[in-house]
Amino acid sequence: MNWLELVDSYIDQKRKMGYKLISEARYLQEFAAFAQRQEASQLSVSMALSWANMAISGSDIAISRRFNILRPFSKYLVNCNLDAVILPTHYVGPTHRRLPPYIYSDDEIIELMNAASNLVPTNGLRPITMRTLIGLLTSTGIRPGEAIRLKTEDINLSNGVIRIVDSKGWNSRVVPMSNSTTSEMNGYIQQKNREKPLFQSQQFFEFDYPHSFNIRAADYAFGLLRNQLGLKNKHNHQQPRLYDFRHTFVCKRMISWYQSGINIDSHIAQLSRYLGHKKVSDTYWYLTAIPELMSCAASKFKIDNDRQEKFYD
Repeated sequence: MNWLELVDSYIDQKRKMGYKLISEARYLQEFAAFAQRQEASQLSVSMALSWANMAISGSDIAISRRFNILRPFSKYLVNCNLDAVILPTHYVGPTHRRLPPYIYSDDEIIELMNAASNLVPTNGLRPITMRTLIGLLTSTGIRPGEAIRLKTEDINLSNGVIRIVDSKGWNSRVVPMSNSTTSEMNGYIQQKNREKPLFQSQQFFEFDYPHSFNIRAADYAFGLLRNQLGLKNKHNHQQPRLYDFRHTFVCKRMISWYQSGINIDSHIAQLSRYLGHKKVSDTYWYLTAIPELMSCAASKFKIDNDRQEKFYD
């Protein structure tokens, strides 16, 4: 078998179907090189496990993820009538785990946005880009990747909405903005036009260099802000992330609903759709037992319990 050609053919077909296969393609090419060195004549469970165990970290999660990446490829080989078996699911273990996110307080969000003013060059786009990005993530709860991929044409300031195109799972949706967020986004556009009037780009968020703004640049800049304020996640020993603003948004929305007496069960599906989730359970994944939320839930439980006792009395 020419494993390199098989993997290239598989990747090509998947991409024609709309799959991006960015990190998966790299891993599959690594596997193809491994199988070629082994002069393997078929894809077996033992060979897949041998390659999966070569994960650099050596963790169960990493090994399981590598093994799981090969499963769709094994189906492809079987459909091509080649000598292979369909790799079993959950053979090694879970491929994901939930690390406790960092839930930002209102004061921390303000401090992060203010600290963005100190980013260099202080007279360029980098400070206002990070400030506006943090504000948008905080107020809308959209994914950092969704925000960074926004194009200018996706922002409708007249109606105060954002159009998210081809996001996770190829979902597209319209996300409304508050009046204050719309105003800040408008201010960012005006500032960008003043700073770089000769540089034409379709991308909404930009830095000062004429290259596409990407998640790595955003993560690096946010890391500078995070370290400046000394933010650390004591629950999982991981650094707070841009993605944690999404978790923060969901928790604060639930707290607001509790405090307003809104029936959460009747609104959670709307929140799920707003966030771009296919299942309500995906939305519950973002909830974290922070003291403020648990206090609201406890108060709600006490009120409901008191009502039940009066009913039975």
